[in-house]
Order: sequence, then C-alpha cells, then structure tokens
Amino acid sequence: MPLKRICLIAPGLLPVPATQGGAIETLMTSIVNQNELYKELDLTVVTTFDDESKRLAKSLHYTKFVLIPSTTVFERLKHRVKNVFIRRFFPSQRLSPSAFYDVALRNIRHESFDGVVFEGGPSSGITAFDDSFPGKMWYHLHYTPTFDKPFSSSASRVFAVSDFVGKAWCMNCTSQQKVITVHNGIDMSRFSRHVDAAERRRIRSSLGFTDDDFIVIFCGRIMREKGVLELLQAISEIDDQHVKLMIVGSADFGPSNRTPYVNAVVERVSHLGNRVAYIGYVPNDQLYRYLKSADIQVVPSMCEDAAPLVPVEAMAAGLPLIVTRSGGIEEYTSPECAVIVERDGQIVESLSRAIVSLQRNPDRCNKMSQAGLARAQLYGMRSMYQQFVAACK
Repeated sequence: MPLKRICLIAPGLLPVPATQGGAIETLMTSIVNQNELYKELDLTVVTTFDDESKRLAKSLHYTKFVLIPSTTVFERLKHRVKNVFIRRFFPSQRLSPSAFYDVALRNIRHESFDGVVFEGGPSSGITAFDDSFPGKMWYHLHYTPTFDKPFSSSASRVFAVSDFVGKAWCMNCTSQQKVITVHNGIDMSRFSRHVDAAERRRIRSSLGFTDDDFIVIFCGRIMREKGVLELLQAISEIDDQHVKLMIVGSADFGPSNRTPYVNAVVERVSHLGNRVAYIGYVPNDQLYRYLKSADIQVVPSMCEDAAPLVPVEAMAAGLPLIVTRSGGIEEYTSPECAVIVERDGQIVESLSRAIVSLQRNPDRCNKMSQAGLARAQLYGMRSMYQQFVAACK
C-alpha cells in the first residue's frame, strides 16, 4: 500500500527544522525526525528557513522540504492589494493572512496530496487552498479556541493537541469536522540526561544559589498569560530566604527584544535581589542542566493552556510540579506528580502555600518525582508520531 502523502505547512515565522525554537516548529521537527526512523508517511514540509535549518533539511532523506525565502517587499505589497480586492468584490472568500501562504500555495498547488495540514495559522481556512485541495485541507489545533461568537472552518479534519482543546473547538465551531486528539510529545533523552552532584552544585553556584536553597524553576515565555509576575509575588511572600526562583525563558521562543511585560518582570526580579536568577532564553537541548539543578517546577498559567510541554519536560527530568487548573495541563499531568492550584484571586497565596508545603515534605517530593518520571513516558515522540500517523490514515 503506498504511503499517505501529507504536506505540513508551517506558520511561516520560524524555520523547520526548528533551529530558532518555536513550539509548533519543534513539534513539526519531531514528526519529521520520527518519520526518518519509521517511514510511515510520505512527508512534505513547507517552511521558511535559515542557513542552519537549510543544512539540516538537506541531511533528511524521507521528507521533501519546500523552503520559502523571506517574502520580498513586492510580494507583501501584492498580498495586501490582492486582499483588498478580494475583500471588496468577494467578501465571502477566506483570505490568506500573509504573503508566506501565497508563495507556499504557488509552490505546491500542482502537487497531489492525501492531506494538507495547516500547522497553526488560519483556523478558518484559506479559500485558495480549499480550491486547490478540495476536502483535503486539515488543521492542527495548537491553541484553545475562545471566541466571543461561534466560528466556522473549512477544514475537513482537525488534529487537537488535547481532549480539552478538541472539546473547545466542537463547542465553538459551527461547521462539522472529524476532531482527533494527537497528544504532543517530547524527546525524552534530552531531559533524562544525568547531572552529577558536582555539576549541579556548579550550576547553582553560578546563579548565586547554594546546596541549602530550595530552588523553584519557571520555564516558558515571559508573558502575562504565563503568570510570571504572580509567581514572583508568591516567592516574595515566603519568609524563608532559602526559597529561591530560577526564571528561564524569553518573550518569544528564542532570543527576543524586551517587551513591557518583560520589563515589569525584570524590575520585580531586581527588587528580590539574590532570591531570583533571571537566565533568559536557553536552547531546548541545554534546558535539562537547569531543570536538574532545581527542586520543583511551577507552571502558573493564567490562560487555558492548550497542551504545554513544559510540565512534561519537568516530569521527564524528575521534578515535582505545581500547576494551575488550566486547559490541557491536567490532561498531561496527574495528581500523583502535580499539585494543582486554582486560577483565582487567591493564586499568589495558593502558590506560596504549595511551594512551602513541598519544601517541607521531601518524601512527598520524591514520590511525585517518581510518578512524574513514569507519566512522562506517555508523551514521547514515538507516541506522538504514532497518533499523528493514525490520524492521517
């Protein structure tokens, strides 16, 4: 039986393979890498690129890459003019959100695929793609749909990263699609690497921490929805000066410019002095060093997080978790490895109490660590790839 021909279309902001980070781009890279091993799909990936991702793409044998250069000023102008025209004379048409998609379609429109998957991007669809691939446009849902009014989508199939977001889609979408859950996965080997006591001590010392400190780590994007300021406030309200915080991340998925929220976080960090180490962006393959140097991880999401991989990475590194009751987080974790706090007006106090409780109960932390290590095995890249292949078939 011939392999299913599947085309994955990246959002067009960061390259695949994911040389600059990006949650969606990293997951796409995982699918590509697994397909190199198991060869169950005939894959095409449409993506922007940089020199390193172009080099990596050439080393892959079972995925065809359509590499889209940065769009020119002329292409962007053409895109805007075309959208103005369509909006005026064909208002029912679903528009392309960027020139990247226009160039992408030009490159693949004469191909024959069994499925064309928008990885993120326009959930409502793009009429030009629907016309070129009727009934074969699929959507990979990486976020939680929260719309003020019902919406429709031309996608004939939806892959949801958690049951939670799949249900949210079905509740809000007026059109009828097959919705299939494909849980995200991580490269377990990246987070199970060993860090011995001497290296752990050295990393802590470089950040101004000691062996006696109880280190809380936050990993993720520095933005309001991730609850960083609430966590900083919770740390400040704990009297024990040995409870300290390590912040790993940036406003985007890679090195980025400062935003007003990042500035507010940095200012708050300065007030807390040596109780907080603000590290900034760390490449995913180096993150384990900081996870292994911490005692617990807190994921204080203030939004309905669709399916964050940060808790899974923490579990794979053996860290007990404190998480908010948010979106798909509970689906990926369990009460045996994660303390759940409510996202309400008492969240700062709840986070403080949970942190202190774990600090004072090392036996519980050990049990949570073991439970997390076991649960993380459910979310490896092989499992994600198998689910994705089954959803395509």
